[in-house]
Amino acid sequence: MPYYTHKLNSNHSHIIGRTDPITGDSVKENDTVVFCATCQSCFLEDSWMYMNEIHCEQNQTLDSIPVLASKLVARKTKEEVIAVLPKKVNTLLLGLLFTLISLLSFGFYYNGQKATLEILMVMFLGSAFVGFTSGFLLSTNLFRKIIGFDKQDIYLFKNRLEIEKETFYWKDIKQVKFQREMEYVWERPASKTPTLFLYFHDGTRQIKNLPTRDYKNIEKFLKGLAKISKFTEVYLYSEQSQEHIIIKRIKENTKGNIIVGEPFRLLADSNYPNQF
Repeated sequence: MPYYTHKLNSNHSHIIGRTDPITGDSVKENDTVVFCATCQSCFLEDSWMYMNEIHCEQNQTLDSIPVLASKLVARKTKEEVIAVLPKKVNTLLLGLLFTLISLLSFGFYYNGQKATLEILMVMFLGSAFVGFTSGFLLSTNLFRKIIGFDKQDIYLFKNRLEIEKETFYWKDIKQVKFQREMEYVWERPASKTPTLFLYFHDGTRQIKNLPTRDYKNIEKFLKGLAKISKFTEVYLYSEQSQEHIIIKRIKENTKGNIIVGEPFRLLADSNYPNQF
């Protein structure tokens, strides 16, 4: 659905300096922004597209820049979002893939010509430039939306969880369980994709795979789960050594209904602590 955008200038000093609730960036002069029609929060246009053009459970936007009074509403909305766990695009893998495609294309173009050093340099540098530029562009929010990665993003709010375009409210959930197990690949330890179990008061449950294996990306999400532990029981379990340390620190520094599962053994080999 079309949405209204506004390019800020020096006359919009009451908007300039706000913080985009998604990226955390400060809104600057000449930025193109979108205002949620319900709460009047200010988003950079890329952030609005990243949210699939939906906020406050609706997709209407303001056709004019709001007045100064909406600042208080925007701050309140920002505080509502506890954590965001986005589906990651592997920029390096995409870059290597497009570099290979470009190299083959150059090879076809120069087919039959003498392979001089200059030609080889042009092929290599040209392929690398095309490949990694393409990889970078394909990791943008627009491409994430085109390939549907944005639908796998997870949002933690004070009153609910949004995952795979589904909404679950903490008042309906008895326990949230985060679990990561290990397995061996060619005799080396590798982490499985983390899993989120939702146990409801009516006896049912939902199982969701988290969209990333990198424990550094998941750390903010784990801290977000700790914050909602005052609304529902949170169980954290990981056989990945660094992640288990993070979980224990969260437990020690957070007051809430948190249970930490202690694995019988951590399978991560000390020689390969970052294998995923």
